[in-house]
Amino acid sequence: MNTNPVNPLVSVIIGNYNYGRFIQKAIESVLHQTYRNFELIVVDDGSTDNSREIIESYQDKLTAIFQENGGQNAAFNAGFAVSKGEIICFLDSDDYYYPDKLAKVVAAFNQNPNWVQISHGRTTVDADGGIVGRDPTYFNQGDVKPLLLQWGRYAWAVTSALSYRRSILEKVLPFPKQPTAGDTYLTATVPFYGEIGKINEPLMYYRKHGNNIQANSDKFTYLIKQREDTANCINNAASKVGINQRFDIQRDIDYRSFKILQSGRGSLTETLQIIWITLQEGVAIGHSFKDTSERLVRRSICALFPNEGKIYRTLGLRRYLLFKLTGNKPQLLPSRSLISYLSVLLSSAYSASLRFFNR
Repeated sequence: MNTNPVNPLVSVIIGNYNYGRFIQKAIESVLHQTYRNFELIVVDDGSTDNSREIIESYQDKLTAIFQENGGQNAAFNAGFAVSKGEIICFLDSDDYYYPDKLAKVVAAFNQNPNWVQISHGRTTVDADGGIVGRDPTYFNQGDVKPLLLQWGRYAWAVTSALSYRRSILEKVLPFPKQPTAGDTYLTATVPFYGEIGKINEPLMYYRKHGNNIQANSDKFTYLIKQREDTANCINNAASKVGINQRFDIQRDIDYRSFKILQSGRGSLTETLQIIWITLQEGVAIGHSFKDTSERLVRRSICALFPNEGKIYRTLGLRRYLLFKLTGNKPQLLPSRSLISYLSVLLSSAYSASLRFFNR
């Protein structure tokens, strides 16, 4: 194993399943890194398209593993098992890196020896690589155990924007079968073993396309299970390191919102609770006014108008507002005056909460 303290070996692990149309871009983005002390491991998880042909064309430029389909966690477990790097970076095969990604991750770890996990920004692109949407610009740093135990979350990055010290992953891997999303497990578990860090700039391209769009999903069973998995990861990690406090999933406002959408029944009382906890959460985590406002609008619509919340979750904020502005909207959308009223109400509530917490 490479133990160079200044230029450590970095292992990049790509998990792939039927992304033959994207994987070449992912591989090339790693091979053209400005930081050269790396190994690339590509795990194909039982693809039935042309992925194998593309991966094998790189021959000795990477380590290829072909296995039966077992899911993302099984692919990453196989890759980590053969890796040798002191720093581990994960990459989904439909995403790709900026050329200086590894150089900046290594520099950040060198400058911050207490960090065990690094999140960084991303640029969101469509299936053809065209830049779309807005991306997170804020991530938490330091000891985030209190945030996880109180709110069940902190500001972290997606899988392809996460990097780890090997010494920490050896304590928490292999990935379990549940949760099925590797980043859910890591981001909820690793912070119990050390401080986390951040790089406040985009270092990877996150591709949104038909097969991976979960952010605006209307599959509420999946979304509820994801939140339950996160809570379980938090509480299991707390138990393993000897912390008695546990996270109460009823403080997870996304979870409560999804449950309302699933049942189709909301109430004014629960909506007020959701608004208040969202405001507290936003201040505690440090979300911007814009991010907190979006959460307030989304969660409030879900709680007050479950049918509208389903439309909002499916369309996302921009397309939902586009329907409002153009008049070309689904029948169940609330009036424009209601949207305006909610915006003013939530803006005032957020300002009041800031004054309260800063007293």
